[in-house]
Amino acid sequence: MQAGFKAEQVKVSGRFNDHTRVSDEADRKEHVFHFCPDCGSQVFYTEPTEPDLVVVSVGAFADPSFPPPTESGYDSRRHPWIGLPETVQRGTFEVWNDVQPLYDAGEFGEAVERGRKLLGSHPDNPRLLYNLACCESRLGETSAAIDHLRRAIEQHPPLRDLARGDSDFDPIRDEPELKELVA
Repeated sequence: MQAGFKAEQVKVSGRFNDHTRVSDEADRKEHVFHFCPDCGSQVFYTEPTEPDLVVVSVGAFADPSFPPPTESGYDSRRHPWIGLPETVQRGTFEVWNDVQPLYDAGEFGEAVERGRKLLGSHPDNPRLLYNLACCESRLGETSAAIDHLRRAIEQHPPLRDLARGDSDFDPIRDEPELKELVA
């Protein structure tokens, strides 16, 4: 478990050693992990592309009243025995990552097939819905693309702006339903 802070909210004191790693996620982001040189525990990490972000391992706080989590990132990878309160927002944006290579290779039919299977376990995942809509649009599956895009925007409204200029929707750009949806 970790807690993210703005850099001005954190004062790091004491010694630490660094280890830099490039993420194996689609963004290929560089992360710098900072470890205690005595016990080897990771204490915090930073990202060179986000200098205002410091992420601290919650175990580094000796405060049993530390607030509970508000969100769970990579929730699709969470062990089922880790219970979370219903109030915790669950992020499963990573579920599309295994399908992305198919999209990149232009294998839109296969990407749609795999994406639709994923919808069974992640029916409200905005990234999955959005990318599925992109592939369906490329295949000329207008109705399905608009339905999935609508659901994606309902879950994450900023996707409306992204869809407005996304060339994946060019094959169905003149459809009145799409025009209304991205207006």
